[in-house]
Amino acid sequence: MISTKDTVERYFEGYGEYKCERLVDFLESLKLPTSITKQKGVLMAFVTQGEMEVGAGYERYLAREGNLLIIQPNKPFFLGSHTTDVDGYVLLLKGDGVLGSMGNHSLIFNLEFLETWSDSLFHLEHLPTEFIENIFKRIKWEKDAEGSKLSVVNAYVITLLLEVNQFYNESALSNRASIDITRKFKMEVYNNLNKNLSITEFADRLAVSPNHLNKAVKSVTGESASQLAHKIKMVEAKYRLMMPASNIAEIASELGFSDASYFSRFFKKNASLSPKEYQNTIDLS
Repeated sequence: MISTKDTVERYFEGYGEYKCERLVDFLESLKLPTSITKQKGVLMAFVTQGEMEVGAGYERYLAREGNLLIIQPNKPFFLGSHTTDVDGYVLLLKGDGVLGSMGNHSLIFNLEFLETWSDSLFHLEHLPTEFIENIFKRIKWEKDAEGSKLSVVNAYVITLLLEVNQFYNESALSNRASIDITRKFKMEVYNNLNKNLSITEFADRLAVSPNHLNKAVKSVTGESASQLAHKIKMVEAKYRLMMPASNIAEIASELGFSDASYFSRFFKKNASLSPKEYQNTIDLS
């Protein structure tokens, strides 16, 4: 049984404007797997050795040496198992915290890869591992030092994010049109979780035909637009069902279903469990 008591959010309670820790210390403080949770800020983890399992949004990742994991604000995620030799660094930033200390962080937090619908695992092949590791080391050193300088931390974080942004944009060049459509489609799904829109309605919002939308999404994700939309909605449904005092009928309404029975059929088709059966696997106390 998964307990909602063991969330990453509890680990970071009262951390101030930012927190940077060794990845091994962070993972050892948690009971794994953690329950599904969301962060208001940005959670970044850089793996320097070993492997760790992560669920972020509708994806499941195995983060390995040299991988940078970015959990965007309000994206449901959980941490799974890891190898005994795993290590690296973890950094949590508040949107109104360290990045705002120099007066204008709106540019940084408008970067597309920090949006909820973006991918969370990055393979930064164009940068040596030592480059990324040194940024995290420097941020941790500032965090541990007396009279730490937020302006210094800010500069290192901005450097890291701009490097990721360059990689993010370059990686899309080979299939730009389909990737752009897929990104916009995911954005529409996340922004309309309270509605039960059809693929035709999504296509109309994106000014493309349903067939073109499906082909674009299929070429990027390997799944149809409908399959992807259902995955995204299922992750949100599971997150809400894990909340204490959650009500299935209310969740159904919040996710755009006309009634609880329709939501239950949708959930069971995609999870092989009814919403109530899923709740029974969770310790909501």
